[in-house]
Amino acid sequence: MSEDFQFAWMIYVASTLVVLVAGWWFMRKWRWGWLRQTLLLLTAAVLLVPAKTSLAESVAMPVLPLFVYQTLFEENGAAPEVTANLVFAAGAALAVMVVWGLASLLMRFRSDRRRRFDEDPYFNEQ
Repeated sequence: MSEDFQFAWMIYVASTLVVLVAGWWFMRKWRWGWLRQTLLLLTAAVLLVPAKTSLAESVAMPVLPLFVYQTLFEENGAAPEVTANLVFAAGAALAVMVVWGLASLLMRFRSDRRRRFDEDPYFNEQ
């Protein structure tokens, strides 16, 4: 990868992180924190995951801008590997958030149950 391309990647990643931090800042008072986290993680995944095209000498490009470019400006539309990268990046981000959400629900349930047991020592669900 050439030095110019590495510099362009650094600028792209830094600007994407600035956009994500700004999104977190403006959504920080949302009532549904899990939705904010899901949206930000999904945005980060589709903006930062690199994709390689079918050309042998091509360099890795960010998947969402490459998908949009190929869809709009190329004759055959987006390449299948770019589309697959986009789908898998978004799917992986959503899967991480589902696991995170289920774990937090389980922990909240256990802490509520423990709190109820501490308040009422005769509480016993069988």
